[in-house]
Amino acid sequence: MNSNLNHRIDGMDPILETLYDKNGLVQFLQSRGLRMSRALGQNFLIKRPLMRSLLNEAEFPREGAIIEIGPGVGHLTWMLIERGLRVLAVEKDRTFAAILEELSPIHPGQLTIRQEDALETDFAALAKESGARWAIGNLPYNVAVPILFRLAYCPFRFESVNVMLQKEVGERILAEPGTKRYGRLSIVLNYLYRIHKIRTIAGPSFFPPPKVESVFVQMKPKEDADLELAQFYLERIVKIGFLHRRKKLRKQLQGAIIERRIISDDFLDHAPSAFDFEKRAEEWPVETWVQFARSIRETKPERENDAIIP
Repeated sequence: MNSNLNHRIDGMDPILETLYDKNGLVQFLQSRGLRMSRALGQNFLIKRPLMRSLLNEAEFPREGAIIEIGPGVGHLTWMLIERGLRVLAVEKDRTFAAILEELSPIHPGQLTIRQEDALETDFAALAKESGARWAIGNLPYNVAVPILFRLAYCPFRFESVNVMLQKEVGERILAEPGTKRYGRLSIVLNYLYRIHKIRTIAGPSFFPPPKVESVFVQMKPKEDADLELAQFYLERIVKIGFLHRRKKLRKQLQGAIIERRIISDDFLDHAPSAFDFEKRAEEWPVETWVQFARSIRETKPERENDAIIP
């Protein structure tokens, strides 16, 4: 480890300080023969005042453990540690994980690194291992949605999931019924969470700057949400309903298959009157989709082959 790590400038190690400067970051990476990969969505938020403001607005704690997804070289990581948190970092990129290991002695015992793909991570096991009660991440644009669903269906319910997302994904999560962005993401996540957009963030706050804006979103779990209903019924029936957005729901749902089982014409004809199948999928609010998913789960088929349960 470089002996310069023992020095401090305004309370910060000089090597860490260079990470928050564009030229310093480039030189730091070049010294290790590295450059960031657009294919992996590696755009680092490097403005410390902005990150500090986001953590304050999200009312982040100042002690305890947190899981961070996709830390890169640790721009947010070190600020979480400075705030008083212990961080378990999940980093797919082997090189970045090695850099985090190299720098971790700056804050002894505060950082644990897991070099693995967040799409394959058992977040419940990690939470149990680390004692983490929160999750945070600057999610790569190309895999943000599957990571969100993996977190959403995690049997361990984090006190909050805090994510930086491409603005378009954030708009899909927050979309209202009847709008073009309303769909699977809006319905499932708003059933499972109370969702709050903390702030929209422009491209120049990142390095290299992406061509799109981002949003920082906080999601807090609803205590009465049913994970099984969401994963095995709600998401699947919503996906069918939105296959062709302009078609009415009756045509969408007739003969639709969930796990090789049938939603029959007979089922639709005898469904409660609360379900207007002459409407389009985007016209049903979250509550109606949830009620419909419950109705499907509770239906007892006359014949085994007509089952509509997973």
